[in-house]
Amino acid sequence: MPENFRPTGRAVGYALNVFPYRTLAELWACLEGDVLKLKGIAFPDEPFPIELRLSESLLSELRDVAPLKAFLDAHGLALVTINAFVMPAFHGERVKERVYLPGWHESDARVRFTNVCLGLLAKCGKGENLPVSVPFGALKPVPMEAVAPNILRCAKHAASLDRRCVVALEPEPGLCVETTAEAVEFFDRFVPDDLRPHLGVNFDLSHQLVQFEDLGESVAFLQRHGVPIAKIHISNAAELTEWKPFHTDSIYLHQVCGIDATGQKTYFSLDWPDTTPSPAIKKFRVHYHLPVFPSGDGSTLAEVERFLAATLPTIHPSVPAIIETYTTRERLVETAARELDWVREKISLSARGTRV
Repeated sequence: MPENFRPTGRAVGYALNVFPYRTLAELWACLEGDVLKLKGIAFPDEPFPIELRLSESLLSELRDVAPLKAFLDAHGLALVTINAFVMPAFHGERVKERVYLPGWHESDARVRFTNVCLGLLAKCGKGENLPVSVPFGALKPVPMEAVAPNILRCAKHAASLDRRCVVALEPEPGLCVETTAEAVEFFDRFVPDDLRPHLGVNFDLSHQLVQFEDLGESVAFLQRHGVPIAKIHISNAAELTEWKPFHTDSIYLHQVCGIDATGQKTYFSLDWPDTTPSPAIKKFRVHYHLPVFPSGDGSTLAEVERFLAATLPTIHPSVPAIIETYTTRERLVETAARELDWVREKISLSARGTRV
């Protein structure tokens, strides 16, 4: 794979955080097994854009990145982005609020971890803009001003690298930056123009749909205010029109939002609530990444489809678009291949001017 790898048109990749690797040995087994199998199905004759998930413990084992780079290059795996959101383990145990630890404001640990991931991506990455996604802040009520200094330190480190690397801040329900309006506020208040090439937003569809945002309006708002979109997570949230148990055994937070009959967002619970919400709440959305294809479950898939048709074409094709469905529990490769087929078909139809 050439060093100046550039996808033709809109390349869609897949987030490897669906695979439950925890150690370096397990990562190698994943790459040599499931990832190459997925490439053979979905990308037999072209590079497969991937998002690599790293943890603090795994990164401590990865002292020499040369073998990793050689393997990726030899097998047509294009590392276009790194997910540095979760520093602890992400599978096999209760995760919940631990995904945000340590917080940006609590120590230098988050800065060190992010900077190492930026350096690794600069050495192994393929593409014009190389984003490393991280949490956009810490859980409320931690304010923006508490997390801004360390976030800016990482952006300055990204600017010092030989490659164009970007810290991709990911809004999420419950964080001090969770809505698109709050993302714009953060950039207006804290981010100088000279750092904006190295600091942007990881626009996760599921996260903004849980907030009942209009995705097209949100992207246009970011663009009007000069907030770079560094990366896109193509993801699908759950939608409930009646209150019923929903994967209450999940090791991840549920982050439930609800709207009333007027469409106003009037309900939020960071996790699955202990008490039934008021009957005045008419629709709920849950931060639970359902597959990005028709599955029969209540979901926001129609909103995802509209985004792919109308909004994605307004975003520069150098911005990585990555499917992220880490909640899949079985048939991981087959499900991922089906998602890739569905998303690429919708993008192809849109490129030909077909209404979807």
